Amino acid sequence: MLSERICLRVKGPFACFTRPEFHVERVSYPVITPAAARGVLEAILMKPTEKPESHKRDDKVGFHWDVLRLGIIRKGCLVPILRNELGYARHAAYGFSSGYDVMEERTQRQSLILKDVEYLIEAVIEVAEFPDRRGVARLMGKYHNMFLRRARAGQCFYQPFLGCREFSASEWELVEPAEQAHPNEAINDDFGMIFRDFDFDPVWKHWGDDEGAPRPTDWTDPADARKVASDEKYMVHPIPRKPLHAVADRGWITVATLVDGDKRVQEVHD
Repeated sequence: MLSERICLRVKGPFACFTRPEFHVERVSYPVITPAAARGVLEAILMKPTEKPESHKRDDKVGFHWDVLRLGIIRKGCLVPILRNELGYARHAAYGFSSGYDVMEERTQRQSLILKDVEYLIEAVIEVAEFPDRRGVARLMGKYHNMFLRRARAGQCFYQPFLGCREFSASEWELVEPAEQAHPNEAINDDFGMIFRDFDFDPVWKHWGDDEGAPRPTDWTDPADARKVASDEKYMVHPIPRKPLHAVADRGWITVATLVDGDKRVQEVHD
């Protein structure tokens, strides 16, 4: 079951939606990706259908976000920067005074990021079906109103960011009603193929949904047919979905459409 449309306006001085084909170099897509848009919404409210806590594995009453459209108000411009990145997650307990040679762990990397961007994110909340349909409707309304209340009050679990976590969103607000959202209609560009999102089903199926199922210690699938030798195993990991051909029509990029009387979402493919 789907909620009513929700539209969020988000802006920031910098953004970086990293292209995976450039590996260690940080090169941004020319526009926000659906996965990054979902991350902005989840920063305000999220309740995953698949819960990592073992004692809640049988409770599947959560929701996930379906991004419908991405609106471009300011598409920004690509600017190069040179940054020093550290090769470790954090310092030791003694910080810089421990005799550790920090300079050897620094790497200079060139980044190509977006400057001065502003977007509209239009999405719906989807609650999984279960036998009590009235219960589904009640939960869907509950989550929808929770998001509206938190967005109006400026509440979030963590600061929304645009792509990379260091590029925080400087401003975001709920657009009410969603039909009043207006991007820059002069933008009619073809941004090419961009990353859509990950499919996490293989990870959760490997974990299992039994109550009390512990977190797996082995994330390999020895029975997978893709292994080429007996000592090589296929690692279970999320699978990228089919890329999105991002074509802006009067400022809107369509990611998915509602079908069957707004009961389900269908991704847009070429």
